Amino acid sequence: AGDQPIGVTVLFTVSKMDAGPIVAQEEYDVGADEQATTVLPHLFDVGTKLLLHAMPDVISGEITMDNAHQQNEEEVVNAAMIDSSEGELKVWKEDATTCHNKARGFSMWPSTYMYFQIGDDSDGDDDSSEPVRVKILQTNVVDEKAEPTQVCELGPKKGDGLRIVCHDGSVLEASQVQPATKKAMDAKSFMNGMRGQRLRWVEMPEQTNEG
Repeated sequence: AGDQPIGVTVLFTVSKMDAGPIVAQEEYDVGADEQATTVLPHLFDVGTKLLLHAMPDVISGEITMDNAHQQNEEEVVNAAMIDSSEGELKVWKEDATTCHNKARGFSMWPSTYMYFQIGDDSDGDDDSSEPVRVKILQTNVVDEKAEPTQVCELGPKKGDGLRIVCHDGSVLEASQVQPATKKAMDAKSFMNGMRGQRLRWVEMPEQTNEG
């Protein structure tokens, strides 16, 4: 996520994946807060229309493998397989925009998540509460900087989400979350469930970051 623009391509099938001559293509500018859950269905609709529009010319022979636009293999960008562990928002080394784009891009799968410590002990000496994993479903980037802190709080205005300060002071705001074993909820409902306890993001050891 974060690439701009994206698009849809109709191409002839060849033995090599996605390497055939291009029949039709259309770009799409993604909104700053659009998620894969809404963008992909739109792209499917665009692709279907492009295919239906091109089919008569392909069937008649006006568009062929020879006169369709040939792809330049030097411009090919390979996309690696996504691992579910990539869904963790690592705010101790990623900025708010990176985390926001991950939340947008992974909204269908594998989704994004963070670990939080619930409790008033800011020094981390209280072992009575294990960190909890919370899915981060909807986010936006706050247009301001803050002093780096692990403490997470609701924004000052009505309707503000849970503000998470990243390592560089950029601020990610989570408006919808889903604690483990619970339904999705808005940030205010989540914080109300804390009953006044302090909420801090925590960095978990790498070996525990399982999808």
